[in-house]
Amino acid sequence: MSGVRNRRLLTAAAAGIAVSAVTAAAAPAATAEAADGAVEVVAKGLDSPRGLSFGPDGTLYIAESGHGGKLKCATPPAAPGEKAEKICFGLTGRISTVKDGKTSVLLKGLPSAASGPFALGPHDVALTGKGDLLVTVGFSGDTEFRAELGPKARTLGTLLTLSPRGKRLSVADLAAHETRHNPDRKDKGSAVDSYPFGVAPLPGGGALVTDTGGNTVLRVSAKGKVSTEAVFRARSVAAPPELKMPKGSKIPMQSVPMGIVRGPDGAFYVAEHGGFPNPEGSARVFRLKDGRVTTAAKGFTTVADVAFDAEGRLIVLGSVGPLPADHTAKTSVYRIEADGARTELLKPGTLTTPLGVAVGPDGAVYVADKAMTPGKGEVLRIPVSE
Repeated sequence: MSGVRNRRLLTAAAAGIAVSAVTAAAAPAATAEAADGAVEVVAKGLDSPRGLSFGPDGTLYIAESGHGGKLKCATPPAAPGEKAEKICFGLTGRISTVKDGKTSVLLKGLPSAASGPFALGPHDVALTGKGDLLVTVGFSGDTEFRAELGPKARTLGTLLTLSPRGKRLSVADLAAHETRHNPDRKDKGSAVDSYPFGVAPLPGGGALVTDTGGNTVLRVSAKGKVSTEAVFRARSVAAPPELKMPKGSKIPMQSVPMGIVRGPDGAFYVAEHGGFPNPEGSARVFRLKDGRVTTAAKGFTTVADVAFDAEGRLIVLGSVGPLPADHTAKTSVYRIEADGARTELLKPGTLTTPLGVAVGPDGAVYVADKAMTPGKGEVLRIPVSE
C-alpha cells in the first residue's frame, strides 16, 4: 500500500474468548453491555499514540509515532489515481510510560516521518523477558525510498531492541526483507511495501512482527535474522458502487494484519483490519501456531488490535456493521465470551481514532485514542463489568 492508502487505512481503523472456545465459528449479535464505570483519561498530550503494553510491575508503555520533522523530506511515487504527498522525517518518535498516575517520557529522539497529521514512527512496544524494549518503527515503501529520507532514517521499517535506558541493542531490517522477498507477490494488487506494526515477544527470544504493508507476520530471531512466518492472502470481494464498475465486478482486498498478541494457549492472535473496501463482516482475528493460520473470530468489519483478559477472553478493538460513507470505522471495544457471544464494552461513539488496546493488571481495558492528532493523543481506561 502507498503512504496515502496507509493513512486512509489507519484513519479508518482508528475511528475474549476462553482458550477452550477460541475458534468461534460465527459472529453473534453484539450484546452492547456497557462497562460499570466512567471512562477515564489516564494520559494526555501524547504525540500520535499507537501500541500499548504493560510491564510486570504494572507500568504502562506507550509507543508514540511523533510528528515527523524537518531533517529531510521526500515524495514517494503515488499509486494510480492518487496524489503524491510529501513525507518529512525527524526524530520526534518516543516511548512514554504511565506509572502511579504519572506520565513520563522514557525514550525520545526515535525516528518519525509524517505527511500532515499522519505519522510513521514507533508503532508498538513490548518487553522481553530480560526487560529490554522491542519497538516496531513504521514505514511505507521500500528501501530505495527510505534512502531518500537520509541516513538517519535507516531505522524506519525496522524492529529495534533497546535497553530500558535507550541503548540500541539490535536492529532487524523488516523493510529490507520485504524489498528483497515481497512474500505476497503472487497476490493481485501486491506491491513492495513494508509497514511494521505490532510486535509480540517469543518465549525463547526474538519476536513476531506484523507487517501491515506486506500482509505478513515476520519472525525475528534473537540475533536479528528476519524470516517469513505467515502470509495473509488477498481476497476477491464485490467492487463498491463508488468505483462505478460493471455489476458483479470483483476487486482484490488486501488482508492488512495489524495488532498481535500471544494468547494464554501459547498461540499468537493477529488482528486483520482488511483493506479497501472493507465489506461488512469481512475482518477476522487469526490464530497463528507453528506457522499454521486458522480463524479465531470473525464477523467484524475492521479489527485494529487484540488483547486477552485475565479470564482468557479475547478483547477486540474493531468495528461491526457497514462502514459509513466516509469509510471511517466506528471503532469500539468488544469482548468475546466463552460461548462466542460478543459484548461491547463501550458506549458507541466514545472513541475518536483508536489504534492500540491492552488489558491492565487491574482488569480494566486501556485504549490509545486520538492517534491522528499529534500532541493531543490520549490513553483511556475503560472499567469492565464481568
